[in-house]
Amino acid sequence: MLAFLGEAYSAAYGLVNSMLLRLAFPAEVCLAYFLLETLLPRGPNRNSLGSYGRGAAFAAASIAINTFVLAAATWLIDVDNIKPLAILDLSPLTTSESLPVRVAGWLVAAFAIVMIGNFFYYWLHRAQHRFAWLWRFHRVHHSITEMSATNGYHHFAEDLFQFTAVTVPMAFLLGVATGPVPWLVLTIASTHAYFIHSSANINIGPFRYIMGDNRFHRIHHSLEERHFNRNFATLTPLWDVLFGTAHFPRADEWPKVGLSDTPEPRTMRDYLLMPFRP
Repeated sequence: MLAFLGEAYSAAYGLVNSMLLRLAFPAEVCLAYFLLETLLPRGPNRNSLGSYGRGAAFAAASIAINTFVLAAATWLIDVDNIKPLAILDLSPLTTSESLPVRVAGWLVAAFAIVMIGNFFYYWLHRAQHRFAWLWRFHRVHHSITEMSATNGYHHFAEDLFQFTAVTVPMAFLLGVATGPVPWLVLTIASTHAYFIHSSANINIGPFRYIMGDNRFHRIHHSLEERHFNRNFATLTPLWDVLFGTAHFPRADEWPKVGLSDTPEPRTMRDYLLMPFRP
């Protein structure tokens, strides 16, 4: 009995620590973007403090719930021990003694992971807009009318969909051995989802044709019918270009966002139960 209680305590302690770590990083990133969105707003209006508060609360709830849900999913499907059909080994580049080769290896590694992962996400995202039962969950995200890095939350169930449709297929099909990759590359990849929902006036110039930015992704959330079913990819617009769903906005194109037939959640109850309501 004591051994069981000790294991249970260790598991609970690990989950709680994991949850706190998963909450701390987004909090720091969202605070940084909040300052940018306040100092360098894009569009005529700044987001309200109420929208930031709701977004922070819903995002925190999603992270807290998914810490336990994804831990259970990972335990049931041990993706770390799945042997993929193919392996892309980039470690000879990233461990090279030549600095230019290492830098090239870091860029190739980051780009390869982005492209492969976003390919699976692209088709999941299209399915979320195509099939009503997936749209019930995804519309929570699309109902947001004041888009910001903090307010770019999804319904917590979407992490489980992504685990099933992106993480697991990637684990079975292709493994990428990168070797050491600088923290800067990993940080950029980790914060990109916040960047594309940000309302800060940030311009990455011609790189926006390779890496998705907030202008490109805002089109996907637009209330204008001409923007519907555009810009499904997130990390890179190249899949949208390849499959004919890309719309690169003009410099002054910053449409209103939301859903005309679905109000965004205002309370935690609304957020959690919206997918289950007509």
